[in-house]
Amino acid sequence: MDTKKDYYAFLGVLPAAEDIVIRAAYKALAQRYHPDRFSDSSPEDANARMGEINEAYEVLSDSKRRKAYDASRGSNAQSGESYFGENANDAPPSYDPLQHDWALALKYYPDLAELESKLSKISWRLGYSFRVCLLESKLFDQRAKAAEVLETKFLETYFGTNAQILSFARDLISLGDRAAARQLNETVRVLGSSIESGRVIQKIRDEFSIGKSVGLEAYRALALKLLGWGYEEADIRDQLVSRGLKKNEAAILARTVVHRG
Repeated sequence: MDTKKDYYAFLGVLPAAEDIVIRAAYKALAQRYHPDRFSDSSPEDANARMGEINEAYEVLSDSKRRKAYDASRGSNAQSGESYFGENANDAPPSYDPLQHDWALALKYYPDLAELESKLSKISWRLGYSFRVCLLESKLFDQRAKAAEVLETKFLETYFGTNAQILSFARDLISLGDRAAARQLNETVRVLGSSIESGRVIQKIRDEFSIGKSVGLEAYRALALKLLGWGYEEADIRDQLVSRGLKKNEAAILARTVVHRG
């Protein structure tokens, strides 16, 4: 057991995940990364991913080992390296054993696509966890609440409970600025949740040249609308700048929307 590794992130679940969700996530990911199906990369990559998944499951599926692992991590914010580090942008494999069941669910609850998409902006693993949770629990009538709980628990796990810090983290994730999000995560992890939020936010804004733009969700909604109208990335960026968004933020948001939707 390596306490420096985020086994929950390997399985795409949160530390509060129930055993049934952990088992379902493992089963689905094990099928996705099976060497016979994982054609998106080399066999070495598939074996490496399976190694991580198996290692995580061996610990988290054993109640005693999981308890010891959780105790070793402490109560402070956890390291978000698996989500915001250099290798955090790994794309999901093309094969999805849940695709058939999920497609059927979408026929009856089409808004599931938007809810999953919002979580996937943080990490495809989190969006996939949403699929697993709903397909296992069958609580589709509580789908919006389930997505909200997943997002909130994720943010609190990696950024603490300070309202201003959480709001700033949402903005950074919306912008696709993973480097700044990683710095914020590390700051909260090291300094604790009782930090001076204003001091931390300003320091990271200065370090990463982030403006004080507000209403990023509104800008993102506009960018998506422009994309739907056929605008190219450069045109979307220019339109956002013309409406008051900082140039570097507009570039990141336009790129994020065009390439991830």
